[in-house]
Amino acid sequence: MMISPDFLSNKIHAEVQGVADTGFPLDIFPEPMQKIVHELVTYENFNLEYTASVMLSAYATAIGNTYHVKIKGKWETACAIYMVLVGRPGLGKTPPIGFLYKPIRDFDQQMLDKAHKEYDAYAQQQTMKKDGEMKEPMEKPRLVQTVISDFTQEAMLSTHYDNPRGIVLLVDEVVALFNSVKRYSAKSNLIEDLLSAYSGQPLKAVRKSEVFPICVSHPCINLIGGIQTNILDEIFKKEYVSNGLTDRFLFVFPKNKKIPKWQIGIDKEKRPDTLWKWTYYINKVQNMVCPLCDDGLSAQPKELDFSDEAMTYFYNWNNGIIDEVNSIEDDNEVESRKMKLNGNAARLSLILQVMRWSAGDCQLDCIDIVSVKGAIRLIEYFEDSYKRVKALSGIEETTKNQDGWLALVGNTFTSAEAEATGTRFGVSRRTVFSSLKRLTDSNTPTLRRVKQGIYEKIVKDCTSAQCTSALSESDKSDSSCEGKVQCAEVQSANSAEDKADEEEEGGRNE
Repeated sequence: MMISPDFLSNKIHAEVQGVADTGFPLDIFPEPMQKIVHELVTYENFNLEYTASVMLSAYATAIGNTYHVKIKGKWETACAIYMVLVGRPGLGKTPPIGFLYKPIRDFDQQMLDKAHKEYDAYAQQQTMKKDGEMKEPMEKPRLVQTVISDFTQEAMLSTHYDNPRGIVLLVDEVVALFNSVKRYSAKSNLIEDLLSAYSGQPLKAVRKSEVFPICVSHPCINLIGGIQTNILDEIFKKEYVSNGLTDRFLFVFPKNKKIPKWQIGIDKEKRPDTLWKWTYYINKVQNMVCPLCDDGLSAQPKELDFSDEAMTYFYNWNNGIIDEVNSIEDDNEVESRKMKLNGNAARLSLILQVMRWSAGDCQLDCIDIVSVKGAIRLIEYFEDSYKRVKALSGIEETTKNQDGWLALVGNTFTSAEAEATGTRFGVSRRTVFSSLKRLTDSNTPTLRRVKQGIYEKIVKDCTSAQCTSALSESDKSDSSCEGKVQCAEVQSANSAEDKADEEEEGGRNE
């Protein structure tokens, strides 16, 4: 088997740029796409994880409603994804979006220029019509655009109606999108429309200037933007968590928070024309015809099935999640996000299949097992990012402040005792069970589930840890801790943090 130069180049770049440390499975991309990512990291100083993730978003936008993936039975979906790039200021969330979406923006500009010319001809004909010079009437031109950034709910649907292939909501800051929901109207249904569009439900809006409402029968709306770590609580607000919007997002949160330094002399090197290469591949997808219904206004996407091998692998993976959820007795312990993973995995499978097709690596007659395996690895990466994002969010801080009831139960206790103690502490039943799951399943668990409905506090020998456990007074006098089971006094997060602050303040005074 002959090894291509791109393969060797990508392997060297992957080692130099520490791809393995990022956790992003870049090797699932076709070699030309890997090379583009490495070039952007090297010559443009882009963050690798942001760049590779935005590449997925750009492909999803270019595909639009040309193809849908058939998941099972009548369940089929477009490959639209909602993506958030998380990071501190200066880490470089916006530059990859600007670069990788440039060919799509350029296409929008071409369509805008075309619409201007068509409208001038239309306006001229209308003038001639008024003067009595009758000609065959022209249809009023429609402006086809894909990228929108500042919009109302009505404008979003109007743009999508004129472009049945699909649109992308591209915003620098996702929070700005959320905060604009009620800016124009207290009755805005933007969030509800985003939830419906994700599920493939038809969208409708009534325009005052039109007799009939706008109707988008096959919505395909991509969404991408950034957010700074210090305002994460804005997208973890109770309303967005409870309605499932947060569960639908793919989070990209690089493990390495260091901003890469600029390389002196790199600009003097002869660099490859990365933009030309990227434009070639993305335009190959944009040039695919989006099938339309007889009315010429509604998309009629082609459906791609999984191959038999890919379906078996996908179903087994999803059944593993179902088994995990079915093993949970209490409804309060079930995470709704887990049940959204199959949809996002199917969408990513379609994106990878088209990406590999554009690079000449596969056919576009089905979704094969290579794309499915790659999509599942991507889900694992995005879920790891989500867990780290949630740990920084306002929700995580809120839950820490609600763990005080834990100090009031014994070292071994039942879920019923936890619920009763939580009630006395002013914490709801649902919050208590959420705490039990979080404190049991975290990377540094505080609790151990002995069996169904019975929990035990985890005590580490000769250690004291914030927010976990500390030795009781009866055992502090014994310095030889080996071979003993230590009693534990569980601290709430607030008390532990207050104690740490006091010790730090004492150190300063000394």
